[in-house]
Amino acid sequence: MKTLSLDPDIQAVFEQRGVECQVSLAGRVTIDTSPDLRLLLLQRLENPGCQILTLDFGESAYVDTSGLAILVEILKAARDQGKTFRLCRLGERTRYVLETTRLLHLFDQVNRETPRTNHSLPGRPQ
Repeated sequence: MKTLSLDPDIQAVFEQRGVECQVSLAGRVTIDTSPDLRLLLLQRLENPGCQILTLDFGESAYVDTSGLAILVEILKAARDQGKTFRLCRLGERTRYVLETTRLLHLFDQVNRETPRTNHSLPGRPQ
């Protein structure tokens, strides 16, 4: 498990489990944080051992339109490489934004209701 502080407003924890790479976010995905998040996700996809990239929004309550653009870009990059990109633990607001923009149906979703054991992000309550 590796924790990255992408910006003062967002942190990401990266875990590799077999062919699945999971990136768990804590904070806000905005025009300021999106470029670093984009690079991180594209780097994960370039890893040959990462066949499934899961983005966990369990501790991220806000995504703006720049974040939506990145999600679509990562989805396209994953499909171009024959890989899977999926979303996990979407919050109510994030789900609403994806639904109203008619993007939600494009993404595979995983519902992991229970928090991952001992993997809370630093500085964030479980």
